[in-house]
Amino acid sequence: QKTGTSHGGPLGVAVSGGRGGGPGRGSSGVAAQAKRTGGGIQVGEHTGFLRMRGLPFSATKEDIAKFFENHNPVLDSIVLTYRSDGRATGEAYVGFETPEGSKSAMELHRKSMGNRYIELFLSNKEEHGRALTRFGNR
Repeated sequence: QKTGTSHGGPLGVAVSGGRGGGPGRGSSGVAAQAKRTGGGIQVGEHTGFLRMRGLPFSATKEDIAKFFENHNPVLDSIVLTYRSDGRATGEAYVGFETPEGSKSAMELHRKSMGNRYIELFLSNKEEHGRALTRFGNR
């Protein structure tokens, strides 16, 4: 019979407090911030590209440009993604004039657009390019 930390939660995720530090969410917010969440990486080297998740399905490139207006997004770089049936996924990729622009834009992580909170994740030129090739200039 096994005792101790359980690792048998849904999707193989630990159901205890994680790696030591006692039960609960850990003793520092840093560990929680640095971990890879279900949607991607939020801490690391900025390359000038971000991926957005949680967009309203009605969001437009103009809405995204306004969301990032103080962080110098490159308007022609905004790519909204779509399902195979043509419906919006609620995700988009955005390029910024500089890596510093994308880094400063991370302050908008979990800020709202309409009644939805937007999650931001690091991206890169290759990921952005794949989205641009697949979804073009819709």
